[in-house]
Amino acid sequence: MEGFYPINLKVMDRKVLIVGGGEVALRKVENLLSYGARIQLVSPRVKPEIEQMARERKITLFQDKYSGAFLEGCCLVIGATDDRDVNESIAADAQKAGIPVNIVDSPSLCTFLVPAVLRRGSLTVSVSTGGKSPSLSGKIKRQLESSIGEEFSLFLDYLGILRKEILEEVNDPAVRRKIFLEISDPEMAKLVQGKDLSRLEEKCREIINKYQGYDMEGV
Repeated sequence: MEGFYPINLKVMDRKVLIVGGGEVALRKVENLLSYGARIQLVSPRVKPEIEQMARERKITLFQDKYSGAFLEGCCLVIGATDDRDVNESIAADAQKAGIPVNIVDSPSLCTFLVPAVLRRGSLTVSVSTGGKSPSLSGKIKRQLESSIGEEFSLFLDYLGILRKEILEEVNDPAVRRKIFLEISDPEMAKLVQGKDLSRLEEKCREIINKYQGYDMEGV
């Protein structure tokens, strides 16, 4: 089956080129900044919000026409212009240079797609329709928002701490696997009350004791 292979790509402190200066480009900038990317934006005209970001040195702005020279050193390229010829040039240049490229609303020109994303701390849930219906992706994401609440952020942070403790304290791999499977039940997130993890901690200790036969104090 043809399609796009889903991956999570680290862009922290890496250069990303965005071509375009409108509302869509602004959304792309805001999203990528939240992942720590170094944004280089190219467009003759840009929204005031983009100009403000450049003044605050959050991004590097070139109020110029696109050229392939702007691709140098980039790990990703996003074309967000309303000019078909420019978008095709961006796609061709990026593919020739071996740089992943996304042209907004033109899946045929893309080598990667941007899914609808739900973030809860370290938890990321993405929904993609392969470019066939971005609006459906967005609706499914909104449905997930009601069932995956903010408590999952604290739940996952706690599981990360607990995992390290279990790896250090539980020697039997089979026992570790049973513990990991049980404590990672999504239903466990319901034990988080606001920022209070006491019920979750108590339940996790019960599970560990059941399999290991001792209490891991301080977890």
